[in-house]
Amino acid sequence: MAFIGIDLGTTTSEVAVYRDGAPRVLSDVQGNTIVDSKVGIDPADRKLKVGNVVSDFVKHDPENGVSEIKRRMGDDVTIELGGENYSPAELSSMILTHLKESAEERLGEEVEQCVITVPANFPDPARRATRQAGEIAGMTVERIINEPTAAALAYGYDEDVDGEHVMVYDLGGGTFDVSIVEQVGPVLDVKASAGDPHLGGKDFDRALLDHVLDRLRREHGVEGIEEGTGAWHALLGKCEAAKKTLSACERATVDYTLTESVEIERSTFEDLIAPMVDKTEDAIDVALTEADLEKEDIDRVILVGGSTRIPYVQRLVERGMGQAPRSGVDPDKAVALGAAAQTAIIEGTSDQIIMDVSAQSFGTAIVDARTGQTGVYDEIIPANGKYQKEYTETYGTLYEDQKTIEFRVYQRESMADAERAEVGGEPNDGFTRLAKRVVDMPGPPGQELEATYTYTQDGTIDIRLYVPRTDEEVAFETRAEVDEEQIERSRAKVESAWKDSTYLDDVEPLMDAARRELESGDLSVEKQQEVETLMRRMKDALAAEDEAAVRQLEEELTDLLFELDL
Repeated sequence: MAFIGIDLGTTTSEVAVYRDGAPRVLSDVQGNTIVDSKVGIDPADRKLKVGNVVSDFVKHDPENGVSEIKRRMGDDVTIELGGENYSPAELSSMILTHLKESAEERLGEEVEQCVITVPANFPDPARRATRQAGEIAGMTVERIINEPTAAALAYGYDEDVDGEHVMVYDLGGGTFDVSIVEQVGPVLDVKASAGDPHLGGKDFDRALLDHVLDRLRREHGVEGIEEGTGAWHALLGKCEAAKKTLSACERATVDYTLTESVEIERSTFEDLIAPMVDKTEDAIDVALTEADLEKEDIDRVILVGGSTRIPYVQRLVERGMGQAPRSGVDPDKAVALGAAAQTAIIEGTSDQIIMDVSAQSFGTAIVDARTGQTGVYDEIIPANGKYQKEYTETYGTLYEDQKTIEFRVYQRESMADAERAEVGGEPNDGFTRLAKRVVDMPGPPGQELEATYTYTQDGTIDIRLYVPRTDEEVAFETRAEVDEEQIERSRAKVESAWKDSTYLDDVEPLMDAARRELESGDLSVEKQQEVETLMRRMKDALAAEDEAAVRQLEEELTDLLFELDL
């Protein structure tokens, strides 16, 4: 049985294994070592597809694909695909299943266990959703590990960093982390982490797209490219390609049609992304402060994540840290390699020891006895608190007739600056309510409640609430055990979702003709949107097995294609 490490990324994902004393990345069944984090329904056969092949058909069929799922992990939302609603965890499980099956194909053995990486700043609900996704994919998730920590592990196999303070600057497609670590013999000691779970290369793509849309309107009179349409997605893909070109060249061209294009100078692109990239310096300062270090104390800076290939990012880091950053390990693969190294630690085939930290703080919401202010955040585990260490604070009842305490567990993001965890009973910006419990508190005001938090190896917390007067204890976990029945329902839903429609053979030639019209590039924006709308409605009708709707849409699409051929 194989044990694999997975980097489940916003834009790309990778799978790796530890063999012969070192980690290595595996290619997927399509031959790609870097796999697009996309899920979709191939319009050619109505089958579920994952990875780079999805990128090919979503350019013209955006409704058939889902991307950037990682940014929704932990959110209480559903995402529609092929007429079915899925949770972010269910969609992520499809990517994980693809990586699992690819590893089984390459290794010639079954995969039952995995380690999955997440951003250091990933909130607790997102970590839980990640674990759930792995379980739906049929694996036991042995550990959730922070991405910068994984990257530092990978560099430890490639370079000698013993005795050094290393800063890992991790800017990927959708998240940003910075961690400061020290390698002392076999111990990788994470000193501090900070970052932004909502900043990455996809934000740079959108900024460039907005600029290109504005230029197309002003210079060529192009209007009406609505967000979410095929034309919009195609242009977004071209902007992403231009972004990559600008990492090597001084200019790039974004073509809309054969006669309508926009030339982008690298300096223009850098002006667009500067406000976002510059914010990463704040996180560096936070991490240094929390680690009680100065910039001069950092021996080397490591770049991780595809977005660190951008020259502006490299210059900012070099200018800010006073040294040239290093990227000896492929920045797209470093995290997956580190995840595989973690599997060796768990199995006992590596003598490495990780002492990680929480990038966020954890606490509770209280009433300030001096001011009467409610919802005030009181910290129990400080930002960059060590895992496997207990932190305890004592609270008391306040009112004469108070018989209970509703204890609320909060997580505070590292960059949040508000002092109140909640306003009007709801979480404030920068705070996530993880759980709440009602505890009986008999007796007069001032009865004590001891709250003990323990930060676990998975980056979640265990809570113990103890009432000395009654010797009663309430213990629970923010990560809660996986609901096996829910996992089985989700697994069955994912496995059976993509079946051939009874009516697909009847309309498939018509849909192929419509796709060819879209791919021709000869349609006006208005006609392109008409075809896309009818195609989307047809796919929904096929997924729902709605014969009446299929027949009506078949007639409408036939009439429109006949009109286009005139």
